[in-house]
Formats: sequence, structure tokens, C-alpha cells
Amino acid sequence: MAGDEEEKTEEPTDKKIEDAKKEGNVPKSMEVTGAAILFFGSLYLLFFSGPTLNQIIKLFLYSYTFIGEDMTGNAFYAIGYTTVITLLISLMPIFVIVVILALITNWTQFGFIATPLKIDLAKLDPIKGAKNIFGPKKALEALKLTMKLLIIVVVMFLLFIFTYKAFLSMMDKELPATIAAIIQLTGYFLSAILLIIIIFAIMDFYFTRHYYFKSLKMSKQEIKDEYKNMDGDPQVKGRIRKIQMQMAQKRMMSDVPDADVVITNPTHYAVAMKYDNEKNSAPTIVAKGIDFIALKIKDIARENDIPIIENPALARSIYSQIEVDQEIPSEFYKALAEIFSYVYELKKKKRR
Repeated sequence: MAGDEEEKTEEPTDKKIEDAKKEGNVPKSMEVTGAAILFFGSLYLLFFSGPTLNQIIKLFLYSYTFIGEDMTGNAFYAIGYTTVITLLISLMPIFVIVVILALITNWTQFGFIATPLKIDLAKLDPIKGAKNIFGPKKALEALKLTMKLLIIVVVMFLLFIFTYKAFLSMMDKELPATIAAIIQLTGYFLSAILLIIIIFAIMDFYFTRHYYFKSLKMSKQEIKDEYKNMDGDPQVKGRIRKIQMQMAQKRMMSDVPDADVVITNPTHYAVAMKYDNEKNSAPTIVAKGIDFIALKIKDIARENDIPIIENPALARSIYSQIEVDQEIPSEFYKALAEIFSYVYELKKKKRR
């Protein structure tokens, strides 16, 4: 029995996935985020980075003006200040793109999640920290990173073999031509790296989701317990219904002494009615019941000297069609008019 409960063979329910999201446990692939940033960042550099490249070219030209001059403190300050300000201004669009892409890729992977900031002191435990660092998940991440770096190095080496002559020849060119050649060769290398990263990102995305949902798999007993918790324990619900029925019956019985008449069939059904023409436009059911409850209603009626009239068809019809505290519909007016006339005549005789 215990073995069956431990076998997690069932797909996670929507509630299990939602609870995991609330805890911050989501299928997040950092490879996808990195690939998106590199891809769209490269597109920006290719098609929209004219101002950025112009600023960087101007920075190069500015630096070349100091060649052959004595490097004083003021010169160092001027170069450093100009370099920092130029890079900040020229690279600011790229920084903004990186932040936006990081938010978008995470949102598309698992949606928007607002989790409260919690400080878990247990995470400061060095023993648990060591287990996390040297655990199988971290080992897999390290292996994946090693493979990616190895492939990138091999591809870069092959690219360098085919382009090293171009690197050597650009040394003899003018500065603008040299910069253009550097940009072109850099584009080749970046394209190769980007292609590798995109391939790894696609693989990592599917592997991440696969292992995420695998980690959330549930046993049959867990699913039963979840549905039980969602719908409520049947035994508890049964007890609640029983208590509610008892309370309703108690309140209903307390209203019987105020009834004007009780109609029976004569043994199995009993319906107690009251008519207050100042509050209601028709008689109202104050209590009804079958078998034991019907007998109880009749006993209370006798104790309070309430007329009991036998009319099996009418008693059954009213019991099945009308609920307690509801007014009698018009189709019963004719039959009840005769009964209430008889009841009022009895009351007049008793007053005499």
C-alpha cells in the first residue's frame, strides 16, 4: 500500500502546478533568456546600432589623438572620463533591450508571478548548501555548460583557421577599414556563437519543462487527497448537512405553534400553514415533513389546539411543490379557501 502511494505516475493537476507557481517553482530556462538577449541584441547591433557604432568609432579616433603624447594625469582623466560617458550613452539602448528581453522571456515561459520576499535561514545551512552545489542537478548544469563551452571553442578555432589571414591583412589597412574588418569578422564569430546558443536554448527549454513536470508528478493517493481537500471530506460534509438539517427542523418545529392549520394525508405527510393577510398575499408554509417529522408536527398541533385536516392529495401536492417559508401558488387557492373558511368557523365557535 505504501509502495503504491510513493509511485508518482500521474500527471500533475492544475492545482499542483498553480501551487508550485505560487511558491516560485516554475519551468525557467536561463538558456532561453540568454539566447533571446543575444539574438535580439545582435539584430539591434546589425540594423539599429548606427549611432552606437558612430560613438564608438569617435572614441577610437579620440584615443588615437593621444598617440605620441606624454600621458599626464589630466590626459588619463580626459581619456577615462570620455570613455566612460561615451560607453554609457552609446550602450544604454542595449542595456534597456537586455532588461526588457529578460522580463519578456521569463513572462512567456511561466507567466507573471508576484511572490513575496522571504528570508529562509535554512538556506544558510552550509551542509544543505554543499548538497545543493554538488547535487545531481548542479552536476548536470555543469556538464551542460562544459559541453557548450567546448563546442564554442571548437567552432571558434575552426573559424579562426579560415579567417586568420583576414585578421593579418587588416593590420595594413587604414583605421576606418580596419574597424570595418574587425566588425565583419566579429560578426562571423558572434553568428556562430549565437547559433550554438540558440540550439542549446531550444534543447534546454524542452528538457527543463520535461523535468519540471516530471518533478511535479503525483501518486494516485495524492490526487485523491487533493480532490478530497478541494471538495471537502465527504464525512465532514455529511455531518455538516446533518447538523444543518437538525437546526432547520428545530426552527421549523418552533414555528408550528403559530400555524393556522395542518393538512395531512393522514399518516405519512403533514403540512403546517399560516395566513397573515397583513404580511402575505397568500398562506405560507411554516413546516412540512413525512413519517416521523409528520407525526411530530401533528403532535405539536394537538398540543397547541391547531386544526388538523385530512386531505391526502392536497398534502402530498403541497409537500412536493412548495418549500418552507414560501407562499402557496394560485392553483391551490380554491382548495385552501374551503379549508381556511372551515378553520375560521372553528375559531369563531371557540370564541363563543
